[in-house]
Amino acid sequence: MGDNRKAMYEGWRKNGAHFREWQAIAEDFLKQAFKVARGPVTLCPCLDFKNGSYKTRHVMEEHLCIFGFMPDYLVWHKHGEQASHRISEPVQQSHDGMMMDMLNDLAMGFEFDLEKENHPPPEVQEFYRLLEAGDEKLHDHTKKTVLDMVSRLMTIKSKHNISNSCFNDITELVSEVIPSDHKLLKNLYLAKKMMAGLGMKYEKIDVKNEAGDNVDATVPAKQLRYMPIILLLKRLFLSMKIAKSMRWHKERSSGSQSEDVMVHPADGDAWKAMDEFDPEFARDPRSFRLGLATDGFTPFSTSASPYSCWQVFIMPYNLPPKMVLKDEFIFIALVIPGPEHPGKNLNVFLRPLIEELKQLWTGVKTYDSYAKKEFNLRAAYL
Repeated sequence: MGDNRKAMYEGWRKNGAHFREWQAIAEDFLKQAFKVARGPVTLCPCLDFKNGSYKTRHVMEEHLCIFGFMPDYLVWHKHGEQASHRISEPVQQSHDGMMMDMLNDLAMGFEFDLEKENHPPPEVQEFYRLLEAGDEKLHDHTKKTVLDMVSRLMTIKSKHNISNSCFNDITELVSEVIPSDHKLLKNLYLAKKMMAGLGMKYEKIDVKNEAGDNVDATVPAKQLRYMPIILLLKRLFLSMKIAKSMRWHKERSSGSQSEDVMVHPADGDAWKAMDEFDPEFARDPRSFRLGLATDGFTPFSTSASPYSCWQVFIMPYNLPPKMVLKDEFIFIALVIPGPEHPGKNLNVFLRPLIEELKQLWTGVKTYDSYAKKEFNLRAAYL
C-alpha cells in the first residue's frame, strides 16, 4: 500500500505545480479522512500540523497544497487505515524535486514567456531557458527532466573527480540506451552552458601575509570566498513582482508615511541625505540603497579548537516592509575564513565588494522584466 503512495512526497512541489499523481492521492486521502471522521473536522497531516490539530476539509486541502504531507505517513493510520501496515522507512524528496525547489527560490516565483519578452539580454535568456529545462522531460517515458539529469551527472563528475572525456563518454553511452527522441545534452560543454544560467558562481581569492621572516610569500595564508553581488541584484529584476516592488518606496500612498513614525528606511535621514546628494540617483526608484552587515559563526563543534568564520551580508532596502528583511533578500557577499575575527583587516577583505559597489555607483545595464526593457542600475551603501 505504502509503495504506491511515494508520489505523496515525490509529486509535491513547493511552487504549487504538483504532479497529477500527487493530486489524485491527495483527493483519495481527503475522501478517506472525512469518510471516517466523526464530524466536520479531523486531524490534519500536513507538514505544519503533523496530525496535531483538527481542520475542516477546505482548510486541510489548502494546507496539504501549501506544506505537503508530513514525513513517513504512507499509511494513514490516523485516518482509518490499519497501523500494522505502517511503513517506518522515511521517504526522501527526489533529486529533481529539490532541484526545482532551488530554481523556484532563485526565480522567486516570477512568470515569464521567453517568446513574448522584448529581446532580453543573453544572461536573462540563459536563466529563462534553464527554468524551461526544469520542466522539460528527458524523454516521453520518464518523469525525469533534462535539468535533473544534467545536474546529477555534473554532481557525479565533481564527487568522483571524473575527467571531461570520461563525462562525455558516459553521456554518449546513456544516449545509446535511452529512447532516441531524448533531449539529453551531448557533452560537458553543453552541460556547463546550461548550468551557467544559475549564475551561482563565486570567486576564491588568495590572501597572503605581509612579507617577513620565515614567511613564504607564495603560500596564501587564507582563501577568501566572494560572491559577486552585481549578478544577484540584477536577478531581482527578473521577477515582475519584485521589479514592481522595487518602486514601492517612491510610489507608496501618503497613508503609509508619517513625519513622526519611521516605517521604512526611506523615512530615515540617511536616505533623504542621499536624495539630496545625488538627485539623479534619487530620480529612479530602482536605484538600490544597500545595507551591510557582518557576523561570525563557528563551523565546527564547540568542543573542537576555537575557530570562527565571518560572513558579510548585503540587503536591498528598496522593498516594502513586509519583504525588505526576508531571508531571500539577504545575500551573502563574503565568507572570511578564521580562525579569528579579521579585526582591522576587515577593510582589506572588503576590497572586492567595494570594487563592485564603485561599479554600481556608475551603473550597470540591467533588464527590468516589469518595464520589459533595460535600464542603468545604480546602487549605493547607506
